[in-house]
Amino acid sequence: MNSKIFARTGFWIMTAAMAVTALSAQTPAGQAPPAGQPPAPQGRGGGRGGLPPVVSPEVNADKSVTLRFRAPNAKEVTVIGELDGKTYPMAKNDAGVWEVKIGPLAPDVYNYQFNADGVVTMDPTNPSVKLGFGAFPPASMFEIPGDEFDDAKDVPHGTVRVETYHSKTLGVPRTLWIYTPPGYERGNTRYPVFYLLHGAGNIDSSWMLTGRANYIMDNLIAEGKAKPMIIVNPLGYARMGIGTGPERPVTGAAPAGAPPAAPGGAAGGGAFGKDVIDDVIPFVEAKFRTLKDQPNRALGGLSMGGGQTVAIGFANPDKFHSIVVMSAGGQNLEQSYPDFFKDPAATNKKLKLLWVGIGKDDKLVMAGNNALKESLTKANIKHTYRETEGRHEWVVWRHHLREVAPLLFR
Repeated sequence: MNSKIFARTGFWIMTAAMAVTALSAQTPAGQAPPAGQPPAPQGRGGGRGGLPPVVSPEVNADKSVTLRFRAPNAKEVTVIGELDGKTYPMAKNDAGVWEVKIGPLAPDVYNYQFNADGVVTMDPTNPSVKLGFGAFPPASMFEIPGDEFDDAKDVPHGTVRVETYHSKTLGVPRTLWIYTPPGYERGNTRYPVFYLLHGAGNIDSSWMLTGRANYIMDNLIAEGKAKPMIIVNPLGYARMGIGTGPERPVTGAAPAGAPPAAPGGAAGGGAFGKDVIDDVIPFVEAKFRTLKDQPNRALGGLSMGGGQTVAIGFANPDKFHSIVVMSAGGQNLEQSYPDFFKDPAATNKKLKLLWVGIGKDDKLVMAGNNALKESLTKANIKHTYRETEGRHEWVVWRHHLREVAPLLFR
């Protein structure tokens, strides 16, 4: 399944299907539905078993949002997620529908889940889904209008495709989500490449489906604010690609029972870092019209992907012209990357941009972020540091991409 090309419609068909799959998986056949929810609807119609449909989410004119969830037998329901750092209790009406009004909220895209008597679930009436992975379950999303930098506008659009490659490092098939800028298919121009990594609980599609990186880039390019570039999103775990076949063990990964790696893994990024350097970059440069040199490669990532960016980028400054670290950091970096820190003049000459950003209320990784900033400052390594509004969430990272993309390849 090479070069699957997705338009906007295809994106949301996919996410809607994921939502249905996730919801149905919560109630195995023969078991009662969680948290007092009635059985799944049979046949056609807007409501469950003839009940009136639940409208959720409902974005209001005052930029608040009303969320509703039918669970007549539940004892307590709350809304959790990336919602201003808070948990919101819901109230149940006589029809067994729980409801809460949140906001007003600043214009942006938010994700949320319902917690019904300890069972976390998405909003069954909302097709907009943030996919999850591992210990991070999927969530529903809504948008407060007013900030259109990541919306689809009437401008030329690039193409998002899925590419499958065989990783010699890991010995398994893996996938890449790749954005090519408007006009790529019609010309012979070669482009710089931004290798952009996701965080823990995300997958290779997350920067496009949740982060809206393709629309952010379309709009920046149309406004003349960013150079046209290719963006490559690999799967950030040392495992085979999701949905590529029966799960197989990989080569080069840590053995079972090994202690967990630090954020970003070992210096160089471990098996994942080796896959990026030895498999992903050669594959992309062989198949796409790229500019195949250090001045035309950038590496960046958020959270776990930011740690991987430090691990891979600091170990390979000859490979990347720019390094972008979002909501991540690291301790004792001078010991882990002595070549990077021992000759600041050489490092500064190699790197055009070293950008470090974080939300000012990010309590999860602020300590590591501060350690990174202090290491760079002490070593006199040139860098741009940005502390913006927000916490450890996608609301921050979309804005970071909007800010940093215009700085690349200038």
